[in-house]
Amino acid sequence: MIAALELRGVTKRFIAGSGACVATADVLRGVSLCVATGESLAVVGGSDAGKSTLLLCAAGLLGHDSGEIRWFGEAERAVAARRTAYHCSPADLLHPRGVDQPTVHLLDVPFGIEACLAIARWIECRRDAGDAVIVSTRDPDLTRHVASRTVVLRGGRLHPEVRPQSRVAEYVR
Repeated sequence: MIAALELRGVTKRFIAGSGACVATADVLRGVSLCVATGESLAVVGGSDAGKSTLLLCAAGLLGHDSGEIRWFGEAERAVAARRTAYHCSPADLLHPRGVDQPTVHLLDVPFGIEACLAIARWIECRRDAGDAVIVSTRDPDLTRHVASRTVVLRGGRLHPEVRPQSRVAEYVR
């Protein structure tokens, strides 16, 4: 499989204020991930975890401070403009882009359990077409329906999701 999106050591800091009264927030701290064509990834995190910042940087819409981002092996943001789609409302999913090459879809769309099935079908169609899909969500219970892999964004860093073992697994031992 081809790497649709690669982030290596990506950082993003926001600075506000002026003069002696300045505040900073390190939102992304050395984030690294790779998403292949035909794959879906869920990024789980609480409010203000940096999920939207991560997706905006991955779309090339927000500059990162350090690290490297590659879209289909290329680091030019012009490639991101052609080969990524940032979706920030459910209506965005209704209008497919007329791109004949694999695309990275970044879903920064709040959805609940009632919309989960429709979004899961949309993601499956995109994956079957060879696209990569990254979904941001606060609800870890929804991830198993919309993603083949899940990571957690906490403290500006990505962590692999660790699901608690089911009670069935306890009896199998």
